[in-house]
Amino acid sequence: MTDFSIKLSGYLDGELDPAETAEVEARLATDSAAQAELDALIQADAFAEEKFAEELNAPVPFALAQQIRDADLVDPTPVAAPPPASRPIWGALAASLVVLGIGGFGGYTLRGQDPVPQPGWLAAIADYHAIYAGQERHLVEVGADEADHIEAWLGKTIGATFSIPDLTQHGLTFEGGRLVVANGKPVAQLMYREADGTVIALCLQQSSKDPSLAPTFNDTTINGFDFVSWSAGGADYVVIGPEGQPDLDAIAATASTEI
Repeated sequence: MTDFSIKLSGYLDGELDPAETAEVEARLATDSAAQAELDALIQADAFAEEKFAEELNAPVPFALAQQIRDADLVDPTPVAAPPPASRPIWGALAASLVVLGIGGFGGYTLRGQDPVPQPGWLAAIADYHAIYAGQERHLVEVGADEADHIEAWLGKTIGATFSIPDLTQHGLTFEGGRLVVANGKPVAQLMYREADGTVIALCLQQSSKDPSLAPTFNDTTINGFDFVSWSAGGADYVVIGPEGQPDLDAIAATASTEI
């Protein structure tokens, strides 16, 4: 385990100071191997959390419940506390995945094998979308009738100018926008709705990546939502919709040319 691996873990958990964060982001922008390492960490972490949550909700087998009921829970032999250990990033992840495999999760495959260029913020966006997508009256902070204000307000706040994309060709109506926070950075969240009520969001935040690089689109799934993410022009972008949304890639392609 390298010092940089430790920093990657701290970066993902939001534990680095501003100088260390800038150092990590600068390396991620130019080092594909470092980016791949972080991508694997993000996906393994999301996988472990999802499966652990499933285990918590699983019923306790009757035979095991009887054993727990009948067990002598008082052990007179004192047990010495284990010595503190440093956080072994890959070792801990590997151990977690082995335990999950023993529990019957063999054969699970991760969707979105392409690297995700915006480490750490997609999980936060998934959490926000899970809450706001179910809202009707309070779906947005500022409605679509104030589009100019949304562009000026959110653009200034996140430090990246943009134009609200017209996605009507995909059956989407712009509803408005709101401000959220991910990884300690402000994020503009633009909300669209399909005729059946399905909510699709386009989110963006300021990026540390080279603004001249051509965008590369990446697919992933987190907590029941599909993402298409890319970076361009000094900003990171992601389109999010319910898992299995058939036209999300096309929506992202249109958004990338208009925003």
